[in-house]
Amino acid sequence: MNFKNYKTSTLVSFIVILAIFCNFIYLQLDDFLMQFPKLKEISNYIEFLSILGLMTLVIKLIDSHFWAFEITNLIIEIPDLNGRYEGIMTSSYIDSETQEPTQLECVMEIIQNASSIHVFTYIGKKGILTSSSETICEVLKKKENGFYTLYYNYGNNSNLNVEFNDHKGTAYLEFFPDIVSLRGNYFNERKNNGTIDVKLVSKKIIGRFNEK
Repeated sequence: MNFKNYKTSTLVSFIVILAIFCNFIYLQLDDFLMQFPKLKEISNYIEFLSILGLMTLVIKLIDSHFWAFEITNLIIEIPDLNGRYEGIMTSSYIDSETQEPTQLECVMEIIQNASSIHVFTYIGKKGILTSSSETICEVLKKKENGFYTLYYNYGNNSNLNVEFNDHKGTAYLEFFPDIVSLRGNYFNERKNNGTIDVKLVSKKIIGRFNEK
């Protein structure tokens, strides 16, 4: 967990308010447990039953679950990219049959919370998986126009039944919230480059190229 996507200007104030709130809850809980000496003794060994423990619990819940709700926009303001995206990847590699840039089916599954984002990509042709990739490092950056661009490096694993060349690459995709799509470019160490255009089709992650 990190705070790179949090607003530093309001995060400090939030932590101060959270500390006051957790102190109040802790005192109320402590008074209640005083009526039960054995429970009170046990509570001394339970980490989250302390002011720091309660604060940590709240922050972890925000980071993992509640960050996407509007109420948290005071401290976090990033788009929710979670889900399964489908579309087309166009490569500069020339198709031997058509003598034109290769067009491939592209599926992206994104897993995100407030402090991290991870992208799994599946590439196929005629319904058959040809390769898959997983991001190595990722940055979601807000531009001057208010839109966000997702930058990432990835490692690609080829389907040995189709091709034999694993490789690494870089991509940068702009997110368009009104149509919930990602569009941008990529390039790799095989000296190929191209475009990616995918659109959200489901919030469900299935972890593979297709339903089969």
